[in-house]
Amino acid sequence: MQLKKTFDIAFTPDAVWRALADVRLVAGCLPGASIVEESSPDEYKGKLAIKLGPLAASFNGLISIERRPEARTAIVTGKGADAKSSSRVTAKMTYRVQPSAQRADESQVEIESDINLAGALAQFGKAAVMQEVANRMTVEFVRRFEAQLAHAHAGAEADVGASTSPAAPVPKPAQLDAGNLFWSILKDRIAAFFRNLFK
Repeated sequence: MQLKKTFDIAFTPDAVWRALADVRLVAGCLPGASIVEESSPDEYKGKLAIKLGPLAASFNGLISIERRPEARTAIVTGKGADAKSSSRVTAKMTYRVQPSAQRADESQVEIESDINLAGALAQFGKAAVMQEVANRMTVEFVRRFEAQLAHAHAGAEADVGASTSPAAPVPKPAQLDAGNLFWSILKDRIAAFFRNLFK
């Protein structure tokens, strides 16, 4: 299953590239994700807790990152498994950071992902639903990621004598509840159907 996303970030490309290189910061912006161990500067052991209705899974896996700083591009590959549900996932993601077409001091991030699910969770991997889940997760990630960048920026200003106190980091949900996302999507689709029906 292939997914493509593009979003804007209200910080410069260099700032966004540096922040995305901080794997723990990125994991902190994704509900349910955590870095368990750093095997090397480019390899990590991680965990992703996810809930799909009555089915809960905790994927333990390996993540490797190939960075190309001159192009502000990185290729992230990962694989993981959940022992309880016997579900498995493999993924490859490429992200690029470039100046925004709207403002020179902002950035545009392009992400292309190829995700393969196997086992009990594969039944939830319908492309249309996963695309909408990805859309909503992207909005949440951008919100948290920008908050973390703003927090770091405010802290840097405080260090040089700025009077503004840093904002508190955004709290992170313990797991990704994709089941709630699914029902939210379903309700939105039903509501849209009836709106169109009575136009």
